[in-house]
Amino acid sequence: GWVVLPDESKHSLFDRNLYFNGYRTVAELQGEMARLADQHPTLTELVPYGHSYCRTQNGCETPGGDRTAGYGLLAMRVTNEDIPGATLLDGDTVERGEKPLFFLLSNIHARELTTPEIAMRWLDLLLKEYGKDPDITWLVDWHEMWIIPTANPDGHWITELGTDPTYGSYPFMHRKNFDQDADGDGSVDCAIWPSHSYSHFGVDLNRNHSFSWLPTGGGNSACSVTFSGPSAASEPEVAALQELVRALYADRRGPDLDDAAAPDTSGILFTLHNYGELVLRPWGFSDRLTPNEDGLKAIGDKLATFNEYRSCRPPECLYSAHGTTDDWAYGELGLPAFTFEIGSYQHGFSPPYAVIDEEQWPDNRAAFLYAARIARAPYQLIKGPDVSQLGVTILDHGANTEVTAVLDDRSHGGQMIGGAQFSIDRPFWDPLAAPHPLRPIGNGSESPAALFAAELSVANLSPGRHIVFVQGQDIDGNIGATRAAYFEVPAPHNLSYLPLTAGQ
Repeated sequence: GWVVLPDESKHSLFDRNLYFNGYRTVAELQGEMARLADQHPTLTELVPYGHSYCRTQNGCETPGGDRTAGYGLLAMRVTNEDIPGATLLDGDTVERGEKPLFFLLSNIHARELTTPEIAMRWLDLLLKEYGKDPDITWLVDWHEMWIIPTANPDGHWITELGTDPTYGSYPFMHRKNFDQDADGDGSVDCAIWPSHSYSHFGVDLNRNHSFSWLPTGGGNSACSVTFSGPSAASEPEVAALQELVRALYADRRGPDLDDAAAPDTSGILFTLHNYGELVLRPWGFSDRLTPNEDGLKAIGDKLATFNEYRSCRPPECLYSAHGTTDDWAYGELGLPAFTFEIGSYQHGFSPPYAVIDEEQWPDNRAAFLYAARIARAPYQLIKGPDVSQLGVTILDHGANTEVTAVLDDRSHGGQMIGGAQFSIDRPFWDPLAAPHPLRPIGNGSESPAALFAAELSVANLSPGRHIVFVQGQDIDGNIGATRAAYFEVPAPHNLSYLPLTAGQ
C-alpha cells in the first residue's frame, strides 16, 4: 500500500519549516498525494507500483546511524473516470486503456529537489482548474495524466538528513538510491559518509534502465555518482517503474536500433531533472540519430519555445549517458520521451524555494500543457498548426454563437493553413462528435497564420455552459493539437451578452 511507515532517524526532519525553507519531505509529498486523492475521488487514483530499495530490505541504516523503513513507490493517475476508456486499475493489476497518456516522472536523482515540487504543481493545476479552465478540463476528461513526484524516495530522504544542524543544515548532494551492497556480496560497496557531491553510495537509477545499460557499473566504482549497478534494472525502483510504463503503453517500435516507432504512436513521457535549461531527446547514449529524429526534434523544438530552453540531444549539448529513462522509454516502446533539465546553472540543484514559483514552474507550465494536448498522437499532431487564439461570442440576443480561431503553423514547418473545424461538447475523435467547418477570413489559406470563423445556431443546445473544440490543418492535411473554450447558452428569459472563458 501507499502508507508511509515512520522513519527511525535520530533526527526530527519532518517539520516543513526545517526542510530547507519550504521543500517537502518524502513523507509530506506522499501525504499530500493521499490527501488530494481523498478530495478528488472521481478524478484521481493513487497507484502503488512497487517498493523502494530500503522497503525491500526491511529498512536501511546510513553509516551515521540514521534509519529509514523505506517507502512505497507511488504514482497518481488523473482522469475523469466517468468517461470510458481509462486504464483499469484493480489491486496490482494495471490493464491498458484507450485514453492517451501523458506520463511525468520526477526526482529519479535524489538531490534535484525542485523536480518533485514542479510535479506537484502540475498535479495541483490539473485538479484546481478542472471545471474552470476548458483545456485542462477536456484533457482530464479525455486523456490520462500520470505523475510520479519522487521516483527515488530513499535517496530524497538522504538529502533531507543534510538539513539537520548536526550535518550542516543544507541538503546532502546525494544523487543515487540507498543500495549500499549492489553486488550482493554482503559488504558495503562504498563507505563514504556523509554523501559528497561527487562520491557516495548507491546506484544511479538514471543509468540503470534496461535499454542501453552500460555493464560493469558503467565503468565506474561503486562510489561514483553515475554507478550503473550490477545488472540492467537491478534496482527495485527502476524495475517497478519499467513494469508500470510497459503496462500503460503499447510497444510501437521494433527491436533494432534503426526500427522507427509507428507514426500514430500514442502517448508521451517526460522525466524532470535539474539543472541546465535543456529539453533533451534520445539518443543519450550515442551520437547516432534515432529513426524518429525528425518527429522527436520537432516536438523538442516546440516544447523549447515555451520555456526558452535549448532543444538538443545529450551528446551534442551535455554529455553521453547510458541506461536513462528517456532512452529506455523510446528505445523499448517507441514513446516520444524527453528529459527536462529545469533551471539555470546559477541556481543549481537546491535553489531557494521561491525560485520554483518565480521562474521554474511559470517557465514550464505551458510546455506541460502542450505535451498533454498532443499526447493522442505526438509524431503526427506536432506537424499541424496551433490554435493560437480562440474565442466564442454570443450573437443575436443569444440565438447564435460565433467561433473565431487563429491558426498558426509558423513553428510547425510554416505550411499554409488548409482549414479548421470545431465541434460542440464532444471532441473530434469521439464517434458522437459532429464537426463543423470554419471559414477563412481575409487571406485564409494563403498564409501560415490565418483567422477562421463560423456561426452556429444554439437553438438545439440546452441553456447553460458548453465547450467548443477547435483544430486546424495545414495544406498537406496535417492536423494540429486541439484547443477548447467555454461558452454559455442563456436561458430564454436572460438573453444578455455572456463573455468567453478561454483555455490557457
